[in-house]
Amino acid sequence: MDRPVKYEKTKRLLAVVAPFAWLAVLAFAIWSLGKEWGGFHLEDLNRALRRIGFWHVGIALVLTAASLLCNASLDLVALRWLKRDLPPVRVLGTALIAATFSMNGGGTILGGGAIRLRFYAQYGIGGTEVAKITGFLMVAGLLGHALLAGVMMCWAPPTVSWLSPTWGRSVGVACLVACAAVCALSATRFRGRVILPPWRILLAAMFVSGFDWLLAGLALRVFLPAEISTPVFLTATAVGQALGAASHVPGGVGVMELFITKFTVGMVEPVVMVGALMTYRLTYYLIPFMIAIAAVGCREVWAKRHWAQMTVDGTSRAWSSIAPRLAGMTALAGGFVMLFSAATPMDPHRRMLLEKWIPLALVEAAHFLTAIAGVVMILVASGLLRRVQKAWWIAVLLAGGGIVFSLVKGLDWEEAFMLLVFFGALLPFRARFHRHAGIWTRRFSLQWWGLILSIVGLAIWFGFYASEVAYTHELWWQFSFANDASRLLRGMAGSALILVFLALLQYFHHALALTREPPPAMDRIQEMVANTSRSGGALALAGDKEFLFNFERSAFLMYRDHGRTRVAMADPIGDEEKFEGLYWRFMEQAQDEGMKLAFYQVGAPMMPVCVEMGLQVHQIGEAARVPLDGLDPESGKFREAMDRMDRGGWLFEIWQPAEVAARIGELRPVSDAWLGQRGAREKGFSSGKFDADYLGRLPVAVILVGGRVGGRVTAFGVVWPGNGRDELSTDLMRHMPDAPDGVMECLLVNLMLWGRQQGYRWFDLGESDLFAASDFQPVWEPRYLAVSNNLDLAEAVRAIAAIGGG
Repeated sequence: MDRPVKYEKTKRLLAVVAPFAWLAVLAFAIWSLGKEWGGFHLEDLNRALRRIGFWHVGIALVLTAASLLCNASLDLVALRWLKRDLPPVRVLGTALIAATFSMNGGGTILGGGAIRLRFYAQYGIGGTEVAKITGFLMVAGLLGHALLAGVMMCWAPPTVSWLSPTWGRSVGVACLVACAAVCALSATRFRGRVILPPWRILLAAMFVSGFDWLLAGLALRVFLPAEISTPVFLTATAVGQALGAASHVPGGVGVMELFITKFTVGMVEPVVMVGALMTYRLTYYLIPFMIAIAAVGCREVWAKRHWAQMTVDGTSRAWSSIAPRLAGMTALAGGFVMLFSAATPMDPHRRMLLEKWIPLALVEAAHFLTAIAGVVMILVASGLLRRVQKAWWIAVLLAGGGIVFSLVKGLDWEEAFMLLVFFGALLPFRARFHRHAGIWTRRFSLQWWGLILSIVGLAIWFGFYASEVAYTHELWWQFSFANDASRLLRGMAGSALILVFLALLQYFHHALALTREPPPAMDRIQEMVANTSRSGGALALAGDKEFLFNFERSAFLMYRDHGRTRVAMADPIGDEEKFEGLYWRFMEQAQDEGMKLAFYQVGAPMMPVCVEMGLQVHQIGEAARVPLDGLDPESGKFREAMDRMDRGGWLFEIWQPAEVAARIGELRPVSDAWLGQRGAREKGFSSGKFDADYLGRLPVAVILVGGRVGGRVTAFGVVWPGNGRDELSTDLMRHMPDAPDGVMECLLVNLMLWGRQQGYRWFDLGESDLFAASDFQPVWEPRYLAVSNNLDLAEAVRAIAAIGGG
């Protein structure tokens, strides 16, 4: 077997395995924790939790706030590196929200990168700069971990049997040497090769990140007895947090707990450590996340006031733009809370109150419905991320029902309060969920199934772990206030059945037959192209693409397939308010049909949507747009071209479509000669080709040599006119081999001047040569390629080259 075939098979295997890598790590961590924590009962855990007082929680919250503030300050350092001066308060607010999402989302599709992209866009920071900020934060986080772990390992290595103090200090020295090496590289010429920031900025970021993790460790230390060694414990915490972050498991759940437990063997009772870690999850992760949700909701409600200022309205739009991601994460959290509550034995004191006031049948039904609502809430999170309207309604109903179920089944006011926050956070964002798409029939990705199974599995595992009743068949049919194990079995069985039913539904659902549409009439395509503001929509008239419309058929996306890759060309055409939903529909249809997808030549406005969809974005170039209002016909470049036209007796004309169809025979020899001279063939997809139908639908700019009467066409270019005189461009620019020097430049200059006279505002030069385009003083706009994952990047590039005829 040759190497390319082996490489393709390996790459495909990695693409399948990669989404489950963090799930495998989580499963191993949970299994290991089960062995570590298997020696105590639930009553022991209750006693460990009761020893933690309110003053412990208060101190931990103060340390948590200080830690998160250090984390948010890294954004200020990153912006200083990029030489961008933004209001510090707003930067810190954005960074705090993004950090909260990243801590809880980990390396999954729920991370906080999209939040920074959304929020920073209002300050003029594009996708490329946000990508640099994200990379900077990742490097700073790794260096901060390494610095803290190195210092603590050298100072107070953990006293465990499987790691001697000498080896511990050696690991610490290696961490510090690695930090010093990275800073040294940033002070050399090597920095320019890997885009490292200057060493002073990198050093500052490393120390800020180190203090962030130090404060996070102290927030956990507060919950433990005073007699344990603080330096040794902070060493264990630093290593555990580093490994938890490196695992990409959401929040480092299980991984951090496992290594902290391993490193603190003999220092503290396991049950006390478990109680401290559970409380730490509440104070450092869950409470900040709930505060972030409340802050977003308050901003949105405040923005609805009719007398609010424009700046507040703009900020509220930015905050509300993250509502789907916020709702998706809170739905996962709310579903887990309900499943966890259904798996937890009832509190004895609350059981006594329920026996007095609520019938057993209602308690049993509420318990079962809590488990069902929890798993459905987790499943609906995908629809919330995709902005599906039905998902919003279901989530609202589940949250409202979950509040009632939690109170009836066990007076669980804590869970009811969390669901109330989720319910209140969903209501203001009703308008953000506007898509009419399937929720259950759309196949979940492997990563989504991994996330769902890990959450449900974790809740089930805890339920059986907390239950001390041996399994018997009779448990299924026992009903009493004291029989928690029976309720657990029935609730988990119902949840499992829902998952199996959904998996079968998605497996047997023939999405291809439901989503494929007959090809549209070209006259309808031309009508929509004529009404779009961007000139590039004329590519739809080339006749070499397929089209995907939105449900209202007011916008479409053009694409082509090559092998197992589906490539969408540029931005959609039509109603701009429907573009976001169209992107989602395109991805869903590609996934249903087993296709990998790529969005080619994506403009900056669609970048946040690509990031929110979980795509990997790569900048592939910059397009030049010339503002026609500022053109001076008497300036050097334009005057030179006009003088050359006058000396040569050349004529510039615009042929309208009817004239193009009648005189196509004059253009064909020019095209054939141009192709023959280069030994080239017609291409397509990202450009047009010489086709009578294509040229007959658009104007053509020509240069005639020899006078208007009897003159011959020596150069031409197809004109792409945008609606409303907004933008003008050209395609298929060709000339005779014996054409005079400078004829194409004259064609371009005359077309710009003609566009200016007609009232057009912009001329799109596309991805032109930097030095050639600079003569026209253009505005440069980035263009991106978005793919499903980085493993598919090379295949996407090959597909684009193949369908373009390259």
